[in-house]
Amino acid sequence: MTIKDFTYVVETNKSFIEAVVAVRKSAEAAKWGILGDYDFSEILAAKGFPQKEPFKSIELCAPAHANSFVNADKLTALCMPCSVLVFSEVGKTKIAVMRPGVMMPMVFEKAAQTLGDIPKKVDEEIKMIIDTAAK
Repeated sequence: MTIKDFTYVVETNKSFIEAVVAVRKSAEAAKWGILGDYDFSEILAAKGFPQKEPFKSIELCAPAHANSFVNADKLTALCMPCSVLVFSEVGKTKIAVMRPGVMMPMVFEKAAQTLGDIPKKVDEEIKMIIDTAAK
C-alpha cells in the first residue's frame, strides 16, 4: 500500500483562506462538528521555524459515528477527531484527510468487524465534505 491508499487529497482553485472557510461550511452543512483547528504554520513560526506556505488542520467529528467507534473499542478514540488538512504547496491549495475506512480495519481489526460498513460511510462523508469545499 502507498500513502495514496490511506489519504484523500484534492486540489482547489480557492485561496488557502477560502479553502479553510469552505471546509468549515461544508462540514457544518453535513452536520459534522468542528472541534477546533490548529494553524501549524503559525505555531511553527512562533517557535522559530517559519514556513514558506500555510497549513492548517481542522478537527471534525460526527458524534454518532464517534459513538459507534468508541463503543466497538475505546482505543479507536486515538484516531479521533478526523483531521482535515488545508495547505498550500508550490502555490496550489490542497485539502487532505486520512481515510478512516482504510486505517480503521488495519489498526483496529476486531472493532472494524463490529462496525461493519461504518468506517466506509465515514470515508464517504468526509470525501463529500472535501469535494464540496474544493468546488
